Amino acid sequence: RDERRNNRLGRLGVKVTHELDDNNMIEASAFAQPKFLQRSERNTFRDFNRYHVGGGAMYRNTTLFSPDVHNTFLLGVDEAYQDGAILFYTLILPQTTRGTLSDNKREGANNFGAFVQDEISVDENLLLLLGGRYDNITYNSEGYFAPPTKRLSETKSFTRFTPKGGITYRVSPTHSVYANVGGGVEVPAGNETDPSGTVPGDTINAINPLLEPIVSTTIEVGTKQIVQLGGGEAMTTLTYDVAAYWLRVTNDIIPYRGGRFYFTAGKSERMGLEAAASLKFAMGLSVSAAFTASKNRYKEYLVDSVHYSAGKAGKYADYAGNKITGVPSIFYNIGLMYMPEVLKGAYIRASLQSVGKYYVNDANTITVPSYTILNAGIGIDHLNFAEERLFCSAFFGFNNLTNAKYIGSAWLNPDAPVIGGVQVPAYIEPGLPRNFIG
Repeated sequence: RDERRNNRLGRLGVKVTHELDDNNMIEASAFAQPKFLQRSERNTFRDFNRYHVGGGAMYRNTTLFSPDVHNTFLLGVDEAYQDGAILFYTLILPQTTRGTLSDNKREGANNFGAFVQDEISVDENLLLLLGGRYDNITYNSEGYFAPPTKRLSETKSFTRFTPKGGITYRVSPTHSVYANVGGGVEVPAGNETDPSGTVPGDTINAINPLLEPIVSTTIEVGTKQIVQLGGGEAMTTLTYDVAAYWLRVTNDIIPYRGGRFYFTAGKSERMGLEAAASLKFAMGLSVSAAFTASKNRYKEYLVDSVHYSAGKAGKYADYAGNKITGVPSIFYNIGLMYMPEVLKGAYIRASLQSVGKYYVNDANTITVPSYTILNAGIGIDHLNFAEERLFCSAFFGFNNLTNAKYIGSAWLNPDAPVIGGVQVPAYIEPGLPRNFIG
């Protein structure tokens, strides 16, 4: 399938930092980014002509209360605005070229934020952090394709103040334990704010009325350590990082009808364990591994069936307790690299990447199977020339070395038609076959 993608982007930015004195500093930045994007999707040809501008300012103060107590205070604001025309055309197959104009609209979004943070370090062993952030996210949408008397124009804002806090204790110079509490308000993507186009159809709203602010709260505890094993030429360095987390999301954004519109789940919950470790041997051999195991479920979630059929208005599906769509419960990656000193930066490496199975619909009846692929390659890192005034790095290799067949991604809550009594897997995207990278 030819899904045309033609993206042209540019970005220009500037950043200025000024130290008022030894303890006070101000910083300001600004950027501008034009975008011209073309793609074909769901039997439409789409043109996006957008601009994205923004900037921010921050003040930092460092104070030494005593030889053992240091304080760092931050205060800042940031703002970004994105707007521009979006044109929809009919799609001419099989050339995937554009036909006649079917919609003409603009979508703008303004993100304003202000934050404050204070960090205290006591005797270089105890670090305390307290702060908060205010977000105001506003969407503007206007449609120009309909006659003037029927054109839609709408503005919708999401606001949220999110506190955060953290504590880190250094057991030793190479070992620390930490705990953090935080959260935020998520910014919906432009296509997620589109109104529902399902039966009976939405001809009143320009911005999806089904969406509410997406609010999250996160708690994380963990530990990090670097351990030296052995001695002399047999010296081995072990580095590990282990963390447990709990995440509660209110109004989690869920795609429906293959992404034709989006709905918000009442509450969802994720909890899990993440672990990463690496072993580096003196002879140039290193082994690394990362593993994530999680439990991800909806806690409160009612779906109005009217979005699938007008005749089902008032009937609801209750998905509380079901697993969250599109989120595997298991990930892991195991890597091996050999870079002996005698090769002066040259190395070979291989990795095994695995993703567990997951559901693609809220009813938990359609699954994407797990897969494991092997990647390998050779490279050189930081090779110096001209008396160490010029450096070069390069890598060549293959992903999916064994050419395994797997499903790389899937549309969530898709339209899955049944033809001849068989469910047609029209919602999946195949994973890449063996491919060269470099």
